[in-house]
Amino acid sequence: VKVKGKEDLLTYRAKCCNPIRGEAIVGYFVMGKGVAVHSANCSQVQALMFDAERKVEVVWERADDDWFAVQLRVATDDRPGMLQALTSILFHEGCNIRTLEAQPDEQRMGDGAVINTSVDVRDKKQLERIISGLRKIPGVRDVERVS
Repeated sequence: VKVKGKEDLLTYRAKCCNPIRGEAIVGYFVMGKGVAVHSANCSQVQALMFDAERKVEVVWERADDDWFAVQLRVATDDRPGMLQALTSILFHEGCNIRTLEAQPDEQRMGDGAVINTSVDVRDKKQLERIISGLRKIPGVRDVERVS
């Protein structure tokens, strides 16, 4: 991430929204910490923008070797082969799986599962392909990105 018009300013991705390359972003100057980079639609940054003087224009720099950790929650049927189908989509996208946890969906009374995973993605387009691929798996009910 680069601050427009200024050099040598410390920047960091805000943990509340965890923006990834390709998303619209906004910077917010934090005293003693540098510029926090938020997704433009982050509810946290919207609340901060009352002080317009601290808003900083930021842009993504080109760096093809950057990876961004993204957390996903997948609601599925509880059936054999579901994890294999899910990890196959991630494998074909070349993503590293940081964590993966599957558990029964208590709201579905035994016939559903919730899979929480953290994966590395290159940009928003790759994330969209992954989510689209996961939604096409038979038995997947919902896929959402978790902030």
